[in-house]
Amino acid sequence: MSQTAAREGATTRLVAWLRDVSVSELSQASAERARSVLLDSIGCALGARGDLTVARALEVSRGLGMGAGAGDCTIIGQGLRAGLPVASFVNGVMIRVLDLNDVYAGPGQVGHPSDNIAVAIAATEKAGRSGKDLLRAIRLGYEIYGRIEDSFDSANTPWDHVSASGLTAAGMTGWLLGLPDGALGHALALAATHSATSREIRGGQVSSAKSIANGIVVQTATLLTLLAAKGITGPSHALDGRYGFGKIVLDGADIDAVFAPGSRPDRVLSAGLKMYPCFAMAQGPIHATAAIRKALGAPVPAVERIRVTLADSAPARTRLADGASAMPTSHEQADHSIHFLVATALADGYVGRGHFESRRWQDPAIVDFMARIEVELDTALNAETVSAFPCRIAVDLADGRTLTEARPVAPGHPEDPLSWDDVKEKFARNAEGVISDEARGQVVRLVEGIEDLPSIAPLLETLVP
Repeated sequence: MSQTAAREGATTRLVAWLRDVSVSELSQASAERARSVLLDSIGCALGARGDLTVARALEVSRGLGMGAGAGDCTIIGQGLRAGLPVASFVNGVMIRVLDLNDVYAGPGQVGHPSDNIAVAIAATEKAGRSGKDLLRAIRLGYEIYGRIEDSFDSANTPWDHVSASGLTAAGMTGWLLGLPDGALGHALALAATHSATSREIRGGQVSSAKSIANGIVVQTATLLTLLAAKGITGPSHALDGRYGFGKIVLDGADIDAVFAPGSRPDRVLSAGLKMYPCFAMAQGPIHATAAIRKALGAPVPAVERIRVTLADSAPARTRLADGASAMPTSHEQADHSIHFLVATALADGYVGRGHFESRRWQDPAIVDFMARIEVELDTALNAETVSAFPCRIAVDLADGRTLTEARPVAPGHPEDPLSWDDVKEKFARNAEGVISDEARGQVVRLVEGIEDLPSIAPLLETLVP
């Protein structure tokens, strides 16, 4: 197939759209948010340094050529290097595994575009591009990812939201590596045909597949982009064909409409940051329950019932349909369990990484609280911004009192965003014990001035323990 053939139809128009976005100026607000998600993602990766899933990913990756002096790309916080695909995979797993990175809530799907910052960092380093180019790549990645997420119907699709990351990774990598239009079109076409991931990774007894899913997609997509740069071709109608990405993964969505130019603000501004290491829908319930715990003091009085009320949304219905999460048996399941997270917030006043490391879901006191939790959906809460995950918590005590807290917006959501000081504090907590106090301060300063860096090498060197 010729270079021209792969650029026919939607692929040609997507390349042209990508070129327009990549050269457009970042607004001050978009640049600030991009710096926030960059620092937050680096912190999440550093915080995951001792995680078992990360350790296993590192062990396997050593057999794929990762080492102290190998490859073009830095493994965050490890003192190791690898080629672009392996670095994108490992860094992506580290950013994701704690479930503490960002949240993008579209009209029908919730996802985590900062998973792909692993790609942006690795490809920027490989290509020798500047800090400003890194921010542009992040903005580009959020725009591709967000537009695809906006087209998902989470109530009906069999595909997981990481399926959006193939095109995202290929687009960012292709742009950063300076691929000409023909090769970039083939990279996008190849990624579109190989990125679909089953939604089963988030169901039932949630497994490690959830934590590595995006890493697998971007490892493949970056490999395909490197192949396209050398002349490997992709299907001419991978996006808009009878069996293309739009038809199969996006349930018939018009790809031209998905990537139509529009006046909507950069989607990086629609991403929020998490306060707690768990899934997005639990951020508000944890925050509200922690406030009740503070009002109750210690020890917590006898509890009769804990009522959790959520807005009636497709993500909420999907999560509640998974009955196994009421009594989790693994880290991956616990960080997606409203029952465990609310019970822990009531017992301890917060939810942190240590609760998962200690397997707190096995504690008899937590098990007792989980058994007393009732979760329901209420359409009245839909009067709020549903994507902000509004909630209400009511704790009925044995002495007849009921304490109630509501959160119309989850903390960290774009309507109630974390401040730059909040982001720095969260980064410091995650990086503690991995890099020195001096290095933590230097990382913050380098990210604050990232647009003035001709190379991101100084930032990556500072992340080596």
